[in-house]
Amino acid sequence: MNINQIIRRESGLPAVFTRGQLAAIAVGAVISYGVVSGSAFPLTVAGPAAVLSYAAAALIALLLMRCLSDMTAAHPTPGGFASYAEAFLGHRTGFVVRAAYVVSVVTIVGTEIAMLERVLAWWMPQVPPSLVVIALLAGLNLLHLAGARVFAWVEFALSAVKGLALLALIVIACVYAFNAAPPTVDGARTASATILAGMTGPQVWQAFTIATMGFIGLEVMSIAGAETRVPARGLGRSMRMAAWGVVVLVVAGVAASAWFQWHEPVAPNLTPFVQLLELAKLPGAQLAFTVLMAVTVVSVLNCQIYGGSRMVFSMARAGQAPAVLGRAGKLRAPVTVVVGAAMLVYAAHLVFPGVVYVAASSMAITSLLAIWMVIFLAYIRFQRLGGEARGAKGAWRGIVGVVVMMAIAVSTLQIDAFAPALFYGIPLWLLLSLAALLLRNKTGNSHPDNLGGKRKNMKGLVEI
Repeated sequence: MNINQIIRRESGLPAVFTRGQLAAIAVGAVISYGVVSGSAFPLTVAGPAAVLSYAAAALIALLLMRCLSDMTAAHPTPGGFASYAEAFLGHRTGFVVRAAYVVSVVTIVGTEIAMLERVLAWWMPQVPPSLVVIALLAGLNLLHLAGARVFAWVEFALSAVKGLALLALIVIACVYAFNAAPPTVDGARTASATILAGMTGPQVWQAFTIATMGFIGLEVMSIAGAETRVPARGLGRSMRMAAWGVVVLVVAGVAASAWFQWHEPVAPNLTPFVQLLELAKLPGAQLAFTVLMAVTVVSVLNCQIYGGSRMVFSMARAGQAPAVLGRAGKLRAPVTVVVGAAMLVYAAHLVFPGVVYVAASSMAITSLLAIWMVIFLAYIRFQRLGGEARGAKGAWRGIVGVVVMMAIAVSTLQIDAFAPALFYGIPLWLLLSLAALLLRNKTGNSHPDNLGGKRKNMKGLVEI
């Protein structure tokens, strides 16, 4: 099935997102708790040299977004990168990518929501945190049932809060570092010599691997591209500008955190920006950071649920999930499936916290790294088939991306925190690949008016 057939098959969702809302989705999906806390893990691994690792990871993220934006601008569709995998690499690859992405979203939402237990217990000590967490998931479900417009405005507000808060933290960190030791030429030379002397290749590469994973989430913009009001000729540029804004914010945050830690060692029980706020002695600093943590986690999960629900919709339209999940006017079904499955993962996490978290995060990491690699592979094929009259001139981007992603995947074995990733993730992909081999080459619903072989009226095209 070619890409135009897939677009017709997945049509029916209204165009509602503005450029600003598309950018907010990018910020919401990528700016995580690790970034707003000062990215302590990569800085612990490589020290100040982690800034270089983040800069290199940002280039890979921008390379991925260039590939995705080219394909999305040419062929916007709710299945996004998975539909491009189907069109350019085969329907079985499309199934594996769709299924792996849904599994990743469900496991991320089901385990990361547990980060809020401590916050919720502090706010509402009389209520069991697990009940509040489940209520929060149910609330997110209701939010998405209200429609894409409501999701977009709420996410815009959440992303604005954490984006502005991160900017404020960057400014405070830079002011503190500057006051601690105003930069001079000799000081810069000494700092550079110290960083280079303590920098080793393996440490920088490990930090680069971790930093690249930190940009995972940008791919959701290719899904959102199908529901944006931005004209096709400007969609690619809007996606790339949003990606630039995100990577600059992330790298600036890491650089500010590194500069702050250069002058102030961080206590083992604190994250860099929490200690920064304590040193600044701002009134209500602890409360403010707690609220920021909650907003950040909810924002990320909100974007993940959006992406997962649209991927379930795409699976249904491809004949790879029940047809009821592919009704454009009733997106409550795929949303509820994603949130309901996430609740089951969270329940399992409560019973077996260590095992479930390791297994779930490992499957998600492996799947998302593999999905990035598939995106690069699909882009190579996209370019070689014409790439909208560009020929194969841009295929090098896909080749570079595939090589880097393969190297990163292998590198996870050398990082203790990510060593189990391939051991859990590879069996998942093998299982999904086996299921794909047994999958019949279904074309799914060619048009939203033909769901389940029955004629639907125009109400099926109205967003609920």
